[in-house]
Amino acid sequence: MKKLNYVVPFLLVFLFAVGCTVQNKNQAAEDYTIKDAYWSLYALEGEDVQRPQNTMTAFIRFQENDNDVHGFTGCNKFFGKYEVGEETLKMSKLGSTRMACPLMEQENMFMAILDRVDSYRISNNFLTLYAGGNAVATFVSGTEQSIDNDVTEEVEERVDIEIDSVGIY
Repeated sequence: MKKLNYVVPFLLVFLFAVGCTVQNKNQAAEDYTIKDAYWSLYALEGEDVQRPQNTMTAFIRFQENDNDVHGFTGCNKFFGKYEVGEETLKMSKLGSTRMACPLMEQENMFMAILDRVDSYRISNNFLTLYAGGNAVATFVSGTEQSIDNDVTEEVEERVDIEIDSVGIY
């Protein structure tokens, strides 16, 4: 009986430790998929993304149907096609609108990176795109509602206030 008093607590600690450390190595792949998620741009080539005031969040979305990719660079909309494998990803026929932007260099870099991407990895809620084995862009998953691209009304309200404060009606 005394041996049982020592064995039972040991077994309980052992089972608890094993239960807390064993994970399905494909859990992230099961929870997140590249398709039909809104991926907000987090970093380009390891650098945090610049976001001027009153601009919108850059994002990318891989449509499940027709393999269409589309998104927003922070200033312009972009679109194209993609092919995806288990860890491979290739985008093609990329195009975009052509508005002048405060951070044109960042926008041009973003589009050039998308053109070079050849693979991807998802870890938890982060999508990392790779080119030649190097991480070139990182995104965080979200929903359409989490992309704060609806700043037009806020900007219009600010313009109305500024005009009213000057006395122009």
